[in-house]
Amino acid sequence: MRLISILFCFIFCIFYSTPHNINYQPQPVSSKSSYEFQPTCVSCTALVSVVSLVLKYDFSEPVVLELATVICKLFAKQSWAVCDGISSQFRDEFFYVFRQLAAESPSQICGILLPDCSDPTDPSESGWIIDLPPKIKKLNKQRNSQIKQSESQNMHILQLTDLHVDFDYVHPSEAECSDPVCCRKLSSSPKLSSGYWGTAAKCDIPFWTVENMLSHINSTHSIDFIIMTGDYINHVDWSYSIEEHLSVLRKLHNLVKQSFPTTPIFWALGNHEGVPVNSFAPHSVDQRFWPTWLYKEFETMSKPWLDDISYSNILQRGSYAYNIIDGLKLISVNTGFCEVTNFFLYLNQSDPDGTMSWLVNELYKSEQNDEKVYILAHIPPGNSECLEGWARNYYRVIQRFHEIIEAQFFGHDHVDYFTLFFEDMNDVNSKPISVGYAAPSVTTFEYQNPAYRIYEMNPEDKFKIIDFTTYSANLAESSDDKPPKWEKLYSAQEAYNIPDISPSSWNKVAHRIFKSQKKREQFLRNAYRTSNPKCDLSCQYQLLCNLRMGHHNSSLYCPSKM
Repeated sequence: MRLISILFCFIFCIFYSTPHNINYQPQPVSSKSSYEFQPTCVSCTALVSVVSLVLKYDFSEPVVLELATVICKLFAKQSWAVCDGISSQFRDEFFYVFRQLAAESPSQICGILLPDCSDPTDPSESGWIIDLPPKIKKLNKQRNSQIKQSESQNMHILQLTDLHVDFDYVHPSEAECSDPVCCRKLSSSPKLSSGYWGTAAKCDIPFWTVENMLSHINSTHSIDFIIMTGDYINHVDWSYSIEEHLSVLRKLHNLVKQSFPTTPIFWALGNHEGVPVNSFAPHSVDQRFWPTWLYKEFETMSKPWLDDISYSNILQRGSYAYNIIDGLKLISVNTGFCEVTNFFLYLNQSDPDGTMSWLVNELYKSEQNDEKVYILAHIPPGNSECLEGWARNYYRVIQRFHEIIEAQFFGHDHVDYFTLFFEDMNDVNSKPISVGYAAPSVTTFEYQNPAYRIYEMNPEDKFKIIDFTTYSANLAESSDDKPPKWEKLYSAQEAYNIPDISPSSWNKVAHRIFKSQKKREQFLRNAYRTSNPKCDLSCQYQLLCNLRMGHHNSSLYCPSKM
């Protein structure tokens, strides 16, 4: 019994309580004997086998969960409500995955817990490799765009990401509470009072502020289409439920539609859309775990802008592809299948639900049809929450199809940065071939002002992104009777003094940021949308690593010094 509890709690502490900015460092490929027969690995495998036998004949899950809650309280230093909620949320998923792995491959569990015990060549773990088709000749088709364009001929794309709308936001309330998320409990004498329009603290954003922002955008900007890059649900993930998620998604969907009734809106799924959080079961596991309810709601949110084929892909894997303009395809990828705390993936990491193969196929069809592509996704591949197998394969896909991929749009981190992809993923001195944009969040969680971004695109020049501008509101200057003032924070070309926003230009910007303290400070202010960013030296270093972190190799991608 104690062995089971310790193992469960160990996994819980690793996967839930670890800070998100911890950088995963891939292990060098080793011979089979070097990882399988280490004393630690042998002992771990024996322990897992014993625990598996106990679980098989002793229905002791409630006791395990109770002890897990206690250890969470003591070591993760969270409230009883948070710890009890999380252990209950993951109960069925954890025991299902553990029993499956323990019965088939106890050593694989040890490989998850102890990197030195993993097999980096195993295709069911991080060693899977996606097949890539050979390149084809370019066709140079002539196209007649049917898009209604403005006088400038350029189009404008609004990106909203990580809204994390809190429909239970309370004002006035405590903004510096002991829970992971604050601004939710009425308080007559708070240490730090929540602002009516939101608070740059451990708080999500109230729905009326999102409503104000959408109204401002609609009355101020001309928007041709909208891209939504995930995480629409609040951060109170210890109490997630399907019913609440559906309610929030419907409210938010209606909120956006009311502001932009005739503007095409294209959605992507974030990790917080899962129940439990980060949970996206592939169809290879028991049907009771499938997120069918989410995919169906996602399909409804995407109407009427997609076609029947796109809808069928949503119901299969939470992803879709659609030709939004003649010659331009938008591909929305469900990165829940790269999330490190999606326990189901550890049964088999190899291309869950065929999502990466499907992405390659869609890109190949676009290459054959001489189309350009925008990729829409939530988690950037180099993020510490994305499995290395997925990250490395995604990088290979970008390398193969970079000539037709005009832009990659991400969210997830809440901070504003870009990531370069190189011709040789193991050589940062090789040619930069693509760039991924991690846009700033709408939510204020944690300690940031809300923001949105607008990209300017030229449909007559192969749908190239010409520039982008980020807008933000300083909530410290707003009050009950003084609404947020949404203002231009910066435009890419102007702020970084570059002629265009090509990969080569962004590569020069990265080098300047690495070398110049002044440029680093400017980049940091833009990333957090505050004059005094709450980001220590370790945080700043990680943010600089992100500029080249297309997959997980900090020794290569991080600057040698700050």
